[in-house]
Amino acid sequence: MEDGNFVASCYPDPMIPASFFQRPYPSANVVLLRGSRPVLVDSGFGADVPALLRWLDAQGVAPSALSLVVNTHFHCDHTGGNHALQALHGAFIAAQAEEATLVNRRDPDACRAEWLRQPIEPYQVNRRLHDGDLVSAGQTAWRVVATPGHTAGHVSLHSAEHGVLVLGDALHGADIGWLNPYREGQDSLDRAAASIERLAALPARIGYSGHGPAITDLPAAFAHARRRLDSWREKPEQIAWHACKRIFSHALMLTDGLEDAAIPGVLLDAPWFRDHAKLAFGLAPDAFVPLLVTEMLRSKAALWRDGSLVASAPHQVPQAGWPRAPTTPAAWPSVAAASP
Repeated sequence: MEDGNFVASCYPDPMIPASFFQRPYPSANVVLLRGSRPVLVDSGFGADVPALLRWLDAQGVAPSALSLVVNTHFHCDHTGGNHALQALHGAFIAAQAEEATLVNRRDPDACRAEWLRQPIEPYQVNRRLHDGDLVSAGQTAWRVVATPGHTAGHVSLHSAEHGVLVLGDALHGADIGWLNPYREGQDSLDRAAASIERLAALPARIGYSGHGPAITDLPAAFAHARRRLDSWREKPEQIAWHACKRIFSHALMLTDGLEDAAIPGVLLDAPWFRDHAKLAFGLAPDAFVPLLVTEMLRSKAALWRDGSLVASAPHQVPQAGWPRAPTTPAAWPSVAAASP
């Protein structure tokens, strides 16, 4: 089934009590854990809520019927739909405890929104998750698995009964989530490697990643992740290139590309760019601008189109009229005022 430009449901096994919605950037995939108390895992980018609501309707689940929205981590492509689900439909949000604290106290570093220069509308976390907690969808209980690396508070979900992993950005079919040692800890590479081994030890036959298709060959995906992490240990600068290309691609998607003259201003204004220039490459930020653009083109992460640098990955440009609420945590209303 298709919803506009969106690839919709994937049912690799009718016996699995979950529906998978594969979505283009800037959104992440979402997973509906089915049962008498349905749970939504991640909510996508805020501008893409209309497509999410249409998909939920196609699954026969009203947003008001969701017992919980679980966030694998707090980046805007995974949590951007929280605002609409909570403010309009009364959704309860669950997130890893430390990330929940940053969100609920409206910390400027919540969702890494300021550092990434990525917009996200306000929401409140109602339930704090810890490693080993159970999330019940009614007939099936899903165990919370701490999988730090991409963020320090990243979590995955596991059903041993059905052999399913919900992975967020801990693992993709041919990649892993980019790493951020400047905000998530200098040991983020070690944490990501430990998370891969923890996930690989769990009984599972299919994985739902935060980006890309469902993973039906988990051993191959784990082997690919190990090779990628090993290569990063040998050449640590590749961690920075991997992150920079993905963050900049996301920025290009949100703006529908940037004209050549606008690129330096956008990059030099971004803390993620300045940190990578100085700390990863030992360069003045203005000297790093042409190097990143060159690498985006060389790797085919971006291309020139009608005088603008645009992201090459399939994506949905945010529609006019979004957002309708403040998009930086420091400007969000307090938790009490923000409560639906």
